Amino acid sequence: MSVAKALQFMDKKDLECAICLNRFSQPKTLKCTHTYCLQCIQKWVETHGKMKCPTCGQQHDLTKEDLKKLASNAMISQLLEYVMKTEDQKPPNCSFCDNQPAYHCSTCQLYLCGTQCVKQHKALPSTKDHPLYTLDIKEPDGQPTNCQVHCNTPLEFYCSNCNKSACKRCEHILRCYQKQHKVIPMSTAIEEFNKNATELVKLAQEIENKLKEKLEFIDKNKSLCKSQLKLSRTAIGIQENKLIEKVKEKSKELTLKLEKIHKEEEDAIDSKFKDIDSKRTQLNNLMATVNKMMNKPEERDALGSHTTTINTVRDKVLATDFDKSFDKINMTPKFIPCTHLDELMNTEGIGKIITDDMTYEVADEDKEITVSKGQPFVLKVSSLSECDACQLAATLINSSGEESPTGVEYDGNGQYKITGRCNVEGDWQMKITARAENIEGSPVNIKVEALGLVHTTGIISDYKEHYKDNWVRDVVLNRDGCILVLSCSKDILKFNQSGSFVARIQVPQIVAINRMHLMSDGHMIYSDAIAKCVVLCDEKFQEVRSFGKSMLKFPVGLTLNKETRALYVADNYAHCVYKFNVDDGRLLGNIGSLGSEVGQMKHPQDVTLTKKGHVIVADYGNDRIQMFDTNDKFLRILVGFGKKDGKVWGPLGVTMDMDENIIVSNNHKLQLFDKNGVFIKRIDHEGDGLSLPLGITVISNRPRRVAVANNKPNNVKIFNY
Repeated sequence: MSVAKALQFMDKKDLECAICLNRFSQPKTLKCTHTYCLQCIQKWVETHGKMKCPTCGQQHDLTKEDLKKLASNAMISQLLEYVMKTEDQKPPNCSFCDNQPAYHCSTCQLYLCGTQCVKQHKALPSTKDHPLYTLDIKEPDGQPTNCQVHCNTPLEFYCSNCNKSACKRCEHILRCYQKQHKVIPMSTAIEEFNKNATELVKLAQEIENKLKEKLEFIDKNKSLCKSQLKLSRTAIGIQENKLIEKVKEKSKELTLKLEKIHKEEEDAIDSKFKDIDSKRTQLNNLMATVNKMMNKPEERDALGSHTTTINTVRDKVLATDFDKSFDKINMTPKFIPCTHLDELMNTEGIGKIITDDMTYEVADEDKEITVSKGQPFVLKVSSLSECDACQLAATLINSSGEESPTGVEYDGNGQYKITGRCNVEGDWQMKITARAENIEGSPVNIKVEALGLVHTTGIISDYKEHYKDNWVRDVVLNRDGCILVLSCSKDILKFNQSGSFVARIQVPQIVAINRMHLMSDGHMIYSDAIAKCVVLCDEKFQEVRSFGKSMLKFPVGLTLNKETRALYVADNYAHCVYKFNVDDGRLLGNIGSLGSEVGQMKHPQDVTLTKKGHVIVADYGNDRIQMFDTNDKFLRILVGFGKKDGKVWGPLGVTMDMDENIIVSNNHKLQLFDKNGVFIKRIDHEGDGLSLPLGITVISNRPRRVAVANNKPNNVKIFNY
């Protein structure tokens, strides 16, 4: 097809590369017949490895040699040559009038305006089939264009409805006025358009600047990556050489030891060889001498002397020490390879390769948590390298878009603490980022539960076989996460943390378990209301030993100091707290005596310990909580008497949670105090049904959850606090 004929069907877009969107430069055609700039094809191959045609999607494997052999598109090259020549030679006016030229006739070589001139050209039979090329029309900056219909008449109006410009002679502008279209002066239209165009250009410029920043950031990172790659390669080489040198040192050390052992053994063998050889020589000489004495009875004395010598040698050879001396020299050295070396190299190797997104990681137990409303919590983040904590950022947000403050603290040794608190129930997420990217384990899903009563068990006597009239006294968190319920019986009831019954366990001996303490090794200590003693038993509740018989009057609450092995037992009738050595049952002393003065007690019900080992006693008869130091000396009254919240009236149970807050059960309520006895809040609410709550145990830290033996209703209540 000729260039002239191609112009009839050509669109300006046909001369643009689909990759760079500019006019073709060195147009090359792929096997799929689609054409692109040679440079665009080269860049695509360098970036992606293979050329995928943007138009049809066909894959092309192209080597450098294949790129050189790509066929040029002759037609497009000729069209480009014609277009460039035509555009460069374009005159300022139409060949027939003063209007700006809009078309070029390749046959007549005439430039025609887009109004009457081009219409006449197409109307004449002799020129109607001439191919025309549409020129790029550039408007003079700041000047209104002339009307395409009425030549040399400037455009004065613009209709927003029709999106048309017109001069005052155009008929359609009158129709626009008649239809009440929005017609504005051309200058106003140009001003508004230019304003919008300027804003668009400004926006595009901002985006371009942002992209430029990103490119600079990528270039910088690329440079840093290359630098880090070089440093890492060097570090690997150093580590390799270091290990090689270490191995060489160890090899040299082993070789020297081997040579030393070999020399010592060789010297021992040579010494033994010389000794044996001398004995053989002596024996051979004696045998030769004796043979010469044959048939000479007169040599009796000499023969006797030789006999003595031979017997002496025989005694030495046949002695057990003689054979053992050979064992000492039979110590051939052997090399035993280190079996841990292969294991170490297969697991650790000589080091690790990490990337930035592997630097930080949320602890496994913190990747999904449950907390109670308003409960402060901490998420642990570890780092493979010690970094500045300011690189970490945390955002705590719920499903409604509400955010809550967070804190980031560096603990040292690559450990970080992310703190937070959610004051609204529901689902939350903690997004933890480093350099604006999520770290491993982020976001952390957080379920926030309501405060107050969450579960209530059935009536305890319904699950028992023995002493059904005895009501619930204590609750203990078992190692499997279940709750053990005690009710002055040999029946121990197991419930899950949702309050559902799991199993009934029967203690093999006749007992009435009042209160219990679970030891870290699985053993248990309980106070027996029948034998009036304390019993240590194993995991199957088989008694190991008992102590305090004939001394204890009515043991109730008890607790153990794991470090000092001191067992503290509150005695309700003895009005004191006894202290025993849990390993042998020795009495170590007692705290308090009957009375109302500070340090004295009336019917103490329960006892617990602080992390420092201070003793906290629920002094039931005196309506107070007292604290004693590690030497059993009175420190202070933590909580005094009163029926209002923040005071106690008949305290029956006391314990400490993981945050060293004190939980007290008394008369008809459950209260939370800090470690100094400052009131924090009431855990239960009016109407929750607490009546004479006794033993209490914290069963969960996330969420903060406590179980209490509700004595009078004979059930167990579970609260979030």
